[in-house]
Amino acid sequence: MKTESSVAKTFLALAIVPALTLSACKGDGGRTDAEGDDGISGADEIGTEDTNEESAESGTTDTPTFDMPDGPDVVELKIEPANPVIEVVDGLIPAAVDFTGVAVLEGGEEVNLGDGNGSWSFDRLDIAGLDPGPGALTATGLLGGIGTMYFDYEGQQASTQVTVKLRYTVEPTPIDPTAKANLDAAGTPDPTLALLYPYDQTVFPRGLLGPTIQWSGGNDTDLYNLHVESSTFELDYYGPVPNPSRWDFPVMPTDLWLKLTDSVEGQVSFQLKRWDGVTAYASPVNYWTIAPANLAGTIYYWAVNQGDVLRINPGASAPEVFLQKPPGATCLACHSVSFDGTTIVASQHGGYSPWATFNADGSVIYATDSASGFQAISPDGNWIIWGQSEGLSSMNLSPKTTISVSATLFEPSGYPVHPTWSPDGTKVAYGVRTDGNWLDFNNSTLWVVDVDLNQPGFANPTQIVTNDPSRPTVTYPTFSPDSQWIAFNRSTQARTRGAASELWMVKTDGTSQIRLDRADGVGHIPDPQTSLAYEPTFMPVASGGYYWIVFVSERQYGNILTNQDPATRTKQLWVVAVDPNAPQGVDPSHPAFWLPGQELNNNNMRGYAALGQCKELGEGCEAGYDCCSGFCVEDPNSPGAYVCDDEVPMCSPNGSACEDASDCCDEDADCIAGFCAKLIG
Repeated sequence: MKTESSVAKTFLALAIVPALTLSACKGDGGRTDAEGDDGISGADEIGTEDTNEESAESGTTDTPTFDMPDGPDVVELKIEPANPVIEVVDGLIPAAVDFTGVAVLEGGEEVNLGDGNGSWSFDRLDIAGLDPGPGALTATGLLGGIGTMYFDYEGQQASTQVTVKLRYTVEPTPIDPTAKANLDAAGTPDPTLALLYPYDQTVFPRGLLGPTIQWSGGNDTDLYNLHVESSTFELDYYGPVPNPSRWDFPVMPTDLWLKLTDSVEGQVSFQLKRWDGVTAYASPVNYWTIAPANLAGTIYYWAVNQGDVLRINPGASAPEVFLQKPPGATCLACHSVSFDGTTIVASQHGGYSPWATFNADGSVIYATDSASGFQAISPDGNWIIWGQSEGLSSMNLSPKTTISVSATLFEPSGYPVHPTWSPDGTKVAYGVRTDGNWLDFNNSTLWVVDVDLNQPGFANPTQIVTNDPSRPTVTYPTFSPDSQWIAFNRSTQARTRGAASELWMVKTDGTSQIRLDRADGVGHIPDPQTSLAYEPTFMPVASGGYYWIVFVSERQYGNILTNQDPATRTKQLWVVAVDPNAPQGVDPSHPAFWLPGQELNNNNMRGYAALGQCKELGEGCEAGYDCCSGFCVEDPNSPGAYVCDDEVPMCSPNGSACEDASDCCDEDADCIAGFCAKLIG
């Protein structure tokens, strides 16, 4: 779905504005006129008349060429002003910035070329419009960002960086000027204030609702300054924030979190200052990173209180009830979703938990009465691995429309549990328990097996992770989008309620095991909350340079969810960015963020991510993975809008379909899960 955040897409078309009229202008500061013996001609001849007519008829205009008299050669071009910063303050568009092309001659003399000599272009028309002719930029005010201004003359080119910065001040009720001045100058460390959420060093994608800033240690009568800043965005809030101290980014008249995330690519700083009427204090500076893409896909999860499966699109303000339990059933749970989002498998009725398959609209494809528990579904949605709750040392492979068994995975060393399929369709990961039953067990290890769907069968089962006495339950595996990594749980027991549990990653060959400390909360939440992370699942594709994992946690959510009684604390969905190119032995995760839009008064579990239902030709899109065709292109009739298209491009931009990395436009991109993606690092 096309969202407002897509304004942050870089315009692909480069605006080329040729000069059609030549005029000489006086230089200053030691610069000579752009005429006469200096070798720069102010002539009014641009090519030939025939050439101009042909260009006009074709709808394009070539860069002008000039009849140059003998004289000093131009050895370099420059642009003035160099590296300007255009500030848009509280939405008010400033005057255009006029640029001048400067020729540097042999001997160092500089000459203003003036209007009409050469041509101008700018590569970020989303942040500033280019005025035809003179080389003038006017900020759009839509978002901040950094672009490049180009000037071409006589086969040479100069460029300069242009920064557009959005600045906002939010002061609903004017505060005392003295208090405001003290807040601006505050530098004394705050002895009582503690920032609770978001965490320092969190990575956020675009396209989400803004986080609620939460802290402790203030008084109801205190005044605050919340300051957020990057090179392309700045925000100041001044005013009171009564206890419990929470602050949301304003959404009216302007959604400032949306403006921030669309304007920033990379790091942004945050600081909180407090005035208690006597002293102004300052918190430590925290830093967040904005990844330049939306999360891709839909997150399906089990709402425990209702016993139904809900789904939420990142950026939505509330979930959608997707699958409701049948009449007389206790729940509908243990779901898995195909990579393309077309097919869902889930268990019904509780107890022996027979499996059923569903279409993306919630309609039933096939329902069984065979005990199953947790199932795995193939990436294309056509095959199901089931049978965990049968209490046998095996699981079965069946088509999604029948109970007929096409192959059986036997595991003589124990009982297979929690299967999951790799995105490339070639492997299945699963746990093998050696005690308890399919829901309640304490000892298990992690295994991988090859799966063949052409001649249905399993081969080469291999244990890749053993257990240890402190965390004997190794389970809930999930494959990364490139099928090269598996994230999993190390826990004290299979049931999450009351379990101590950590997130880990390992390569599919069993090497490079590492705990995801920062995802678990190490360093920014207190123990034992750092061992309350369960049921990880990778988002289906890389976006913004990262892999993303959705997981369940019973940790405290700032000052909103504070109950830490193991019997009653709330389960919520959290999301963490993972850097797959992190050096070996270095935690690739970042601090997690709470998934906006989920219900706070519910226990939410088993967040399972898949691509949304694909869109047909001509429908709006964010990237190629939204489209049934695999390609999302700029709409020629609506600049800045993108639609699904079936014309295969010369190369695939990031997010569009590929067979291998050579299909991608970006030479640094990889083909991951069938789509071009450039990873950080």
